[in-house]
Amino acid sequence: MKNGKIKDENLKRDNFQSEQFTNTMQLVKTLANELIPTAWTKKHIEENGILSMDELRDEESDKLNSIMDDYYRRYIDTKLSGVQSLDWNELFSVMDMLYKAEKKNEADKEKLKKVKYDMRKKFYEVLSDDAAFKTMFAGEFIKSILPGFVKENEEYNDEEKKQKFETLKLFDGFTTTLTHFFENRKNTFSNEAIHSSICYRVVDENATIFYQNMVSYKNIVDNASQEIDKIEEEIRQHCGDRKMSHIYSPDFYNNVLVQQGIELYNDICGMVNRHMNLYCQQTKEKSGRYRMRKLHKQILSIASSSYEIPYKYEDDAQVYSSINELVDRIVSADFSTKLEKLLEKASEYDFDKIYIASKNYGSISSFISGKWNTVDNSIRRYYEDNTAGKGEKKEKKVDDKVKENTYRSLESIDKVVGIYEEGCKSAKEYIYHIREIYSDAKLVRFGQDSLDEIKLIENDAKIERIKHLLDMLLNTNRFLDMFYVEDGVEIDADFYSDIDELKDIIDGIEPLYNRVRNYVTRKPYSKDKIKLNFNSPTLAAGWSKSKEEVNNAIILRRDGKYYLAIFNVKNKPDKKIMEGYSGDVEDGYEKMVYSIIPKIRANFPRMFIKSNEAKKKYKPSQYIIDGYKNDKYKVGSNFDINFLHDLIDFFKACININPDWKVFDFKFSDTKSYSNINDFYNEVEKQGYRVSWVNISKEDIDRLDENGQIYLFQIYNKDFSENSTGTPNLHTMYFKNLFSEENMKEKVLKLNGNAELFFRKASIKNPIGHKKDSILVNKTYKTMIGNEEVRIPIQDDEYREIYNYLNNRSTAQLSENAQWFLDNDKVEYFKANKDITKDKRYTVDKYFIHTSITINYSSGNNRENELNKQVLDYISKQDDMHIIGIDRGERNLVYVSVIDLKGKIVEQKSYNIVNNYDYQKKLVEQENIRDKARKSWKEVGKVKDLKEGYLSMVIHEIAEMVIKYNAIIAMEDLNYGFKRGRFKIERQVYQKFENMLISKLNYLVDKTKKVDEPGGILKGYQLTFVPKDIKKVGRQCGIIFYVPPAYTSKIDPMTGFADVFRFPVNGKETSAKARNDRKEFLCKFDSIKYVEKVNGNEDMFAFTFDYDNFIMHNTVIARKKWTAYTFGSRIQKVYENGRYTSESEEKNLTEELKKLLDKNNIKYSDGHNLVDDIRAMDDEAGDAVIRGIYNIFRLTVQLRNSKSEKKNGDYDRLISSIMDENGEFFDSFRYKEIDEKSEENHRVADMPVDADANGAYCIAMKCLFGAKKIKHNFGKTDKKNSDLLSVSNADWFDFMQNKRYL
Repeated sequence: MKNGKIKDENLKRDNFQSEQFTNTMQLVKTLANELIPTAWTKKHIEENGILSMDELRDEESDKLNSIMDDYYRRYIDTKLSGVQSLDWNELFSVMDMLYKAEKKNEADKEKLKKVKYDMRKKFYEVLSDDAAFKTMFAGEFIKSILPGFVKENEEYNDEEKKQKFETLKLFDGFTTTLTHFFENRKNTFSNEAIHSSICYRVVDENATIFYQNMVSYKNIVDNASQEIDKIEEEIRQHCGDRKMSHIYSPDFYNNVLVQQGIELYNDICGMVNRHMNLYCQQTKEKSGRYRMRKLHKQILSIASSSYEIPYKYEDDAQVYSSINELVDRIVSADFSTKLEKLLEKASEYDFDKIYIASKNYGSISSFISGKWNTVDNSIRRYYEDNTAGKGEKKEKKVDDKVKENTYRSLESIDKVVGIYEEGCKSAKEYIYHIREIYSDAKLVRFGQDSLDEIKLIENDAKIERIKHLLDMLLNTNRFLDMFYVEDGVEIDADFYSDIDELKDIIDGIEPLYNRVRNYVTRKPYSKDKIKLNFNSPTLAAGWSKSKEEVNNAIILRRDGKYYLAIFNVKNKPDKKIMEGYSGDVEDGYEKMVYSIIPKIRANFPRMFIKSNEAKKKYKPSQYIIDGYKNDKYKVGSNFDINFLHDLIDFFKACININPDWKVFDFKFSDTKSYSNINDFYNEVEKQGYRVSWVNISKEDIDRLDENGQIYLFQIYNKDFSENSTGTPNLHTMYFKNLFSEENMKEKVLKLNGNAELFFRKASIKNPIGHKKDSILVNKTYKTMIGNEEVRIPIQDDEYREIYNYLNNRSTAQLSENAQWFLDNDKVEYFKANKDITKDKRYTVDKYFIHTSITINYSSGNNRENELNKQVLDYISKQDDMHIIGIDRGERNLVYVSVIDLKGKIVEQKSYNIVNNYDYQKKLVEQENIRDKARKSWKEVGKVKDLKEGYLSMVIHEIAEMVIKYNAIIAMEDLNYGFKRGRFKIERQVYQKFENMLISKLNYLVDKTKKVDEPGGILKGYQLTFVPKDIKKVGRQCGIIFYVPPAYTSKIDPMTGFADVFRFPVNGKETSAKARNDRKEFLCKFDSIKYVEKVNGNEDMFAFTFDYDNFIMHNTVIARKKWTAYTFGSRIQKVYENGRYTSESEEKNLTEELKKLLDKNNIKYSDGHNLVDDIRAMDDEAGDAVIRGIYNIFRLTVQLRNSKSEKKNGDYDRLISSIMDENGEFFDSFRYKEIDEKSEENHRVADMPVDADANGAYCIAMKCLFGAKKIKHNFGKTDKKNSDLLSVSNADWFDFMQNKRYL
């Protein structure tokens, strides 16, 4: 299939190619290159043990982390033990108010959130009130705090202290690898509402449990007060003379902030539970209301019964040991008996106090009805029926209520589902579902069966058994998690205490599962790299000439190649040699001389005015000192333009007398031209960066390399290879242009400091591959699709069959499919002329360098809203612009539709096939393989890599379209709720696609252009900004606009008609209510008539109606009155054994309705109104006819009609029941035919060719609505820009149904 694309070499779309969208924003990129050591360098690295110290640091990092965590634990205990300053009364008071409220309103919930927020801040103040706190998350921590901690820690013996001191010494100064660890620990001490935070654990999680236990204690006081003295006697050994009234009061909460207090409290709760259980057995009461729950352990603490899981498994024995330890724990804790007791007590539970979070509605829906959306749909319908108002205001209220509905009790789920669904199981039965998940029979221990047993990674049978066990335990844990909700709601304490106990037993299953899986599915090679320091703590931290001796790294170039030279810190090169010399030298090296004035805004005042050295060297007058101190240079109340100019003249004079800055040869503007200090700083910044080169002879460099005074590496990638042909990749172009004359003139690209060096050890010892003379088989075959030759992937199973057959590795008969490829000459194969090694790059040691650069260094740094305004202004002035609508499809991975400003399609394209390769077929196959692999844990196709490669190519083409068509982009707004459907690109991948597209358009380079012309490497188009949080980007990101997806896929693109009926019942239900609902629905039609001929079309039935007479989905439409005709045929799924199957059948609507009426002797050919007949029918006797007409009408307004993709992949048809003003019905097949013949007819299909094309088209059309608003209103009204971008359903229907785009 072609895609409506006609080449137009003369098409001129160069508006985006002006300079207004270049050099507007700074961005930072990291360039990754390989480092190839010289032979001498390789030898010296080995002899000097350079790698061994960095490898040792890499190996010892876990030990260092352990020391730091020991300190953090001690710090937490010290800061929180004996705390009395925290008053918890308000928090528990608000919890109590919310608990007792009959109706939980949002204001009360918000009040609780606010109190928790304030309490976390107060708690954080206590936690952070220490001089050491800020140092705890920085490199200084290793040097200034931990040695004293190790020395004084009595928990370490002398040998342990010695080892820990050696670990600390190893990392002294070498702490850059700890950045990620420190960030994690900062989060641990954060006052934000994150689950890994101590503040959240104390204020949000444990305080909620503590309050619930206070309620349980009050129940004991109210109903069994005589037991309190007995309990206090039993717990005396744990808590002395403390009374239960104190233990279960807000005043006691400060005692349970540390792990020791938590364990004591939990022990007391356990004893209370045991006593009250016995009491309830004697009194025949339910024990639930007296049940105490255990508090969660403190973050980072090691509970006395904790279960340790290695961060990374080193061998099979460790894996078996971890699994067996958990199994033993489950058995010894009698997990199965406790689980059965929980289920046996089900009749005693209060199911109105047992909850399911909204994120788990899909699971419970599947259980009660076999459908994933039953609960969601019932809740929405309930709010629609019980919310005042109409139209979009009502829809918003309903949406808000659905969003606020973050959990429901099992009792409530039963009630709401019962209103709208028949034949569902009770939600209360869901707790018994655990029996289908957990079984003692699957609990097995593992070990080495014999000394010569194969390794676990090669033992598929044993891996499968391990997976079955861990799957069961993981699913058990996730099932138990289903019942937890975060709000402080009234709970059934008995049920949740039992759940807590079960979860405690299998605690740790999530990390165990992930780490065992990672161990047994690891690749035959390792991508792990270690950071290299070459015994220099600040290696390559900067490139300035003055810092070369400190940072011990320089860049050299020779014959178009670039090199990194690292100084041997124990035998440094002669400074005179490194100084270099000017003038030409034959066959020598050039050394980069890097000069920069850093942090000008902070450094100028300090260097020239504030410091003692400044006052001695630059002698600022008292007038300058006082004026600066009083902010006379700042635009504001004290601003003095004359002082500003005097200050700038003073700064200029200081610059001129600084000998190190002569190299910059500053050329400043006239002082009186500056209106603020930033203008001056920007000018200094632009000129205060320079890269030049001096010469060093080849003999000198070779000698330093041979003597081991430098370690010399070539900076390399495939573009630097002598055999490289073609256009280099962007990273190579960036790197080379860092040093080009054009860049030095404009200062666009700046080389940053903090380069990082890495080493990756060879991990494949026995490489495998293809031997010389073996047969190589192409994994794809050629076929024609339309007029295009496309490569289709051969399925993996069939490929392996063919490969083994051609290489005489198998004597088995080929499968029918594999044989077909050979019989029809589809397979391309040839003989290997040399040995080919698989994953060759992992068979040798590799060195790498990551270099940071800033793009648009000398430019201003536009903010996000400035680019957005610039784009809106641009749109408002454009008459020749296009819109690219992008959508995920159900049959297509990504679909694109390009429209002009009249809504006419100029190009539409499916991206199933890219670069003549059918990615859709390959991805479908890989997904099927992955689904199978979930059952076996085997490592399978690289779906992730395949998708990333695919998305990269699609984005490249879309970026070219932007320039070609001078187009803005419209995409589905993910924050509006993702469209439901069986999409080929799932949400996570689509979000990645969105991020990659934004990144591409943030600096779009055309590699064919000169480096300094718009679109070239130094003037990339900046059409988007990279947001900090994609979820908060709003409706616009530069030229990308986000539209709500509602009514974009199932709307007639010709008339704007959409089926917004809220059909009261499905066509299969047979209850009296269902019969009545169907009849009432049909009686609301103005008419249902047979018509012989309509504008040249065949005879049809016409359903005339006014939407105002029907219950609709909550939306506002522009046109209320419609006539829907039984035009054409529709696809209906086959209904068997009480459910719809994947099979389908085609129904000719008119013929089906004729048959129904003829069979029941109902006349229609005279064209009378059949609604009168329906009214006269008996509800029960006439139900067959009524149900038949009802179902045919539902099919009539069914716009999308698709057959099974496996059997009829091409049948995906949009066909409308609404006649347009020209007497035509929209049928996508008509346009598909035009599209397929577009090249020979020189005509583009100007309407969507299938359902997925319609989604992309309508997304573009929604954006066109916004573009027209922008053109008419931008800069002319007081409306906010965000208002110009909004599109309501009412706007959308008016735009399409009244054709406002023409």
